[in-house]
Amino acid sequence: MDHQSRGGSWNLVPSASQTDEQQRFHSLPSQFHLLPIIENLADAIEGGTRDQHSDALVSELSTQFDKCQQLLNSIAASVNAKAMTVEGQKCKLEEYERMLNQRRDLIAEYRCSVEEFTKSGCNR
Repeated sequence: MDHQSRGGSWNLVPSASQTDEQQRFHSLPSQFHLLPIIENLADAIEGGTRDQHSDALVSELSTQFDKCQQLLNSIAASVNAKAMTVEGQKCKLEEYERMLNQRRDLIAEYRCSVEEFTKSGCNR
């Protein structure tokens, strides 16, 4: 759905790349299916006997937790990379502002020089 406002517009429908990224991040956690494993392990523990089935559940749960940890680490790395990018952009912006101010000063000096030259030329 698009909304127009004085010539500008904003799109409330996510772009295809946003949708793909959202689906990817939503599907990753759902791949782990931790709750059924935990429930099965709880049932095995309530039975009070340790067997191959309960050992297999513990192993599977441990594997799933490792995958979750890898996912969290990759998300954290991505967030840090974006933060560094933002910091880099801030530094570039500060540099551009400094250069702009230098150019303004030079233009003001040039303008004064031209005004002085034209005044002295008129007095001849």
